[in-house]
Amino acid sequence: MTKIEMFTGKGGVGKTTMSVATALQYAEIGKTLLISTDPSGSLSEIFSRPLDTKIYTVAPNLDAVELNRKLVLKLWREKFSEDIYAVLSSFLPVGREIIDYIEGAPGIDEEFMLDYLLTMADSGDYQMIIWDTAPTVTTLNLLFIQQLFYSHLTQAQKLYFKVRKVFNKVDPLELIETWRLLTERIIELLQNDTRAWVVANPEPLPIEQASDIADSFNDFGIKVEGFILNKVLPKELCQGHPFWQEKYNAQQKCRKKMQLKAGNLPLKEIPELIGDTQVDGFLREVADLLQKSD
Repeated sequence: MTKIEMFTGKGGVGKTTMSVATALQYAEIGKTLLISTDPSGSLSEIFSRPLDTKIYTVAPNLDAVELNRKLVLKLWREKFSEDIYAVLSSFLPVGREIIDYIEGAPGIDEEFMLDYLLTMADSGDYQMIIWDTAPTVTTLNLLFIQQLFYSHLTQAQKLYFKVRKVFNKVDPLELIETWRLLTERIIELLQNDTRAWVVANPEPLPIEQASDIADSFNDFGIKVEGFILNKVLPKELCQGHPFWQEKYNAQQKCRKKMQLKAGNLPLKEIPELIGDTQVDGFLREVADLLQKSD
């Protein structure tokens, strides 16, 4: 079974850095896919090539893709548009422009991102999928939209039985049930085969949001594997410098809060590092630090 490891947290805390570093680790063991659903993702910059049109091999045993809205909607059209048009045109005098209208509906791209994740997991091509998620609110919306969509499809079946005589070309019940089962499978994938790492900086707001994310994931049924505290100032470099000593002390207070929240869960700490985010160098150093924390 393909397993999924996701990285989430407040924007700017280092989710992408942790995702890429972890993907490099897993790629040394088996075939790995790195997926970014962050609209402001930086995978293309890190690997110095465009990754927003399809999956590319970026390192030995490592493939990567950035799922931006344009790519997601292109894939959505390829997979679902014909079925949707067949159902709608069976009881309404509509042309294919109705697909353009539906494509613009809020949440369509978010809904399909999870279907794409499931497709890659079920392909059998990858031993591990590393998922670099969007900032906090977007990620949580993505998960709860999936639950709402499942509930909606369940109600849609009941509605269909009341209006089934209207349809004159196709029977949508089978299609509705297919989508419902697909959504059920996505939720099952998230709850059974996905584990989350919550990333934060040692600052008050990221720590608070990390705590809220962990609670929300537990409510949804996604296992929180642990926490990563990024950009921790080393004590020895701050001593004797009033400004940096004060900043170090403030970080340590946040660090204690994170330790309390983590409880028995792992809390990995990555120090403040200097250097460009490059695969050979900075990211390898982060990967080594994450591995040592295991």
